Amino acid sequence: ERIIDAYARAFVVYWGEAERDPQRIVETTLNTRTFEAASQWYGDVRLVRYVMPVEPQIEQTSGAQFGDSIRLERYALSSDAILPGDALQVRLDWVTEAPLEQRYKVFVQLLDEAGQLVVQHDSEPGGGQALTSTWQPGVTVSDQHALIIPDDLSPAHYTLILGLYAVDNAQQRLRAGDSDYLTLSEITVR
Repeated sequence: ERIIDAYARAFVVYWGEAERDPQRIVETTLNTRTFEAASQWYGDVRLVRYVMPVEPQIEQTSGAQFGDSIRLERYALSSDAILPGDALQVRLDWVTEAPLEQRYKVFVQLLDEAGQLVVQHDSEPGGGQALTSTWQPGVTVSDQHALIIPDDLSPAHYTLILGLYAVDNAQQRLRAGDSDYLTLSEITVR
């Protein structure tokens, strides 16, 4: 907890945590109190980059439906204007209306004005600790993501989108209305 209060970002190396932290206290704390920006495996070692939370400037009720059962109740953004090198924090509050058998990953992407991908973060909800197949109907699941804005990104208006896809088939995306993603906000990079 002292790390969360003292730093803006943290790199955490997970190795042998089944023996060292079998209840996953460290990872659970980080996944619920911070925003995962990246996760990469190197053999049996995982490096995860976390961004410490800031007070959100934008909070919106959504109600957007994904597939037959998943609903995005609300979301919060750290800001809608950001500088290169900074982290855009995205908190999502999900609810399912029925039990889910399929596991899904959430993708959060920033697109340029031509619709090209600039940066993204994909993970199972809760940093992999709130699998959709374990969601209980009517229970809100909070999910946090961070996008590190590239240092060389040109000032412009960008579009923030999100969606869900099957863990075993990234092409199998859940529909959100007439699309396979939901537009959350316009983001200005200064």
